[in-house]
Amino acid sequence: MNGLVNVIRYFDPLKYQAAVATLSPEPANSLIEDLQVIGVCVMQMKLSRVESLLSGTRSLRRLVLKVKPDLVHTHGLRADILAARAGLECPIVSTVHSDLREDYRFAYGRCVGPLLAKREYAAMRRFDGVIAVSEPLADEVSRSGLTARGILNGVNRDEFYPASDLKSIRDLRANLGWPLDAVVVLHTGVLRNLKNPVEVVTGFIASKLSKSAFLVFAGDGPQKTACEKAAGSASNIVFLGQRRDVPDLLRATDILISASSSEGLANATLEGCASGIRVLATNIPAHRYVHDMFPEQMQIFDKGKSDSVRIALDSLESECWQQKFLPSSSALERISTRRMSREYQDFYSEILRTRYGAN
Repeated sequence: MNGLVNVIRYFDPLKYQAAVATLSPEPANSLIEDLQVIGVCVMQMKLSRVESLLSGTRSLRRLVLKVKPDLVHTHGLRADILAARAGLECPIVSTVHSDLREDYRFAYGRCVGPLLAKREYAAMRRFDGVIAVSEPLADEVSRSGLTARGILNGVNRDEFYPASDLKSIRDLRANLGWPLDAVVVLHTGVLRNLKNPVEVVTGFIASKLSKSAFLVFAGDGPQKTACEKAAGSASNIVFLGQRRDVPDLLRATDILISASSSEGLANATLEGCASGIRVLATNIPAHRYVHDMFPEQMQIFDKGKSDSVRIALDSLESECWQQKFLPSSSALERISTRRMSREYQDFYSEILRTRYGAN
């Protein structure tokens, strides 16, 4: 959703105007207000999963007939399937945000997950174009017989930037109630099996670094209870739940860690790099892709081994624990939301020219 907001935020107003339709009732952490602030009309369909199955196609078709868009852009399994069935007369494009086979295997199981991935890819074959959020993911999508345009996700550089000095870091920590001089390790995002958050807890506790460090989780999810159980009574591990102040958390942090088994493109690692902190991440294609852009800042470690997090943390020399970085302007431009939005708009223009022959 953050990516969607930032694509729309930088639309050329002379060429594009957005309207957003949401399928399900909005959760507490909805970004509807963020869209409304930038002048986007948001239509809430409020369909349950059962209603989506029984009447979702008709509901979507009615809404599209009412709005009369020049192009429809879908995100996610249900949206892709409904749009493929709706018989819309305008072009349809979709964005693939993750390795669907791997992601759905973790989310829905080894039997159902691959079937859902296959079904979603089949739906997208009926579309006019497909985007993947990184070049490695575009390569993965191609194995399913689809051609996807790799458009790298972006980071809002007005929000994610390095702390100005040590005093600002200490002030942020004081406001957050964090120890001022400890090495702070941060994990952001959903706490689910795919992200291996329990491994982060157990690896941190077993590490030598933990004797002088403080581990923070910003995010919620089905693995939170297991993480809290693994943490036990450790006073240097805290769970903040969902947060809207992640940019400040990153600036107050020394090390961002991701033990994810699979990513389309890990926005968390991009945000960490843009914030000028050290990033530890598993050896998967999406993380290697980010590492190539920020080689001095990011360190890769083996995934899937029970002790990999501990080894990664203990491999850092003490003088590196609180080292800060100033990313290059070229790397920051490459991951900027403005660049991302321009590339999406160029993609839309190509699709529209192909369909209508217009500029």
